Amino acid sequence: MPFQPLRRYGWRALAACSVALALAACQHDLAAPTAPSDPTTFSSIQANILTPRCVNQGCHPGGGAPMSLAAGAAYNNLVNVNSATYGKPRVAPGNPNNSVLYLKLIGDNSVGGVAGRMPPGSPLSATDIQAVRDWITKGAPNN
Repeated sequence: MPFQPLRRYGWRALAACSVALALAACQHDLAAPTAPSDPTTFSSIQANILTPRCVNQGCHPGGGAPMSLAAGAAYNNLVNVNSATYGKPRVAPGNPNNSVLYLKLIGDNSVGGVAGRMPPGSPLSATDIQAVRDWITKGAPNN
């Protein structure tokens, strides 16, 4: 009989394959991979830029400077609020080139040039500046 070995070892082979497949499935990580956080959300900008570089440095703490950039106050003090000094919005949703915040970060001449660049003494990285620009370009959502 040509299939005698299959009969003789068939159930054992089937059982061994089943166990091997079950073990392989158990070792596979079924958790969905976590997406990297989006640096262009307001919550990310608040946590990674405004709080450590503007608030904690003492320039824009709660109730300080021209306005507070502390969590809970920053968004309402920035978006669609005109700067009394420069006569343009601090943040013009969709238009970083007309937003005082972005212009200050890059040291634009219309808002004091390099001498008026923020934060003073230690400019933001190009990556952080791009995150602010992208957030404003996306319409400056409160996310």
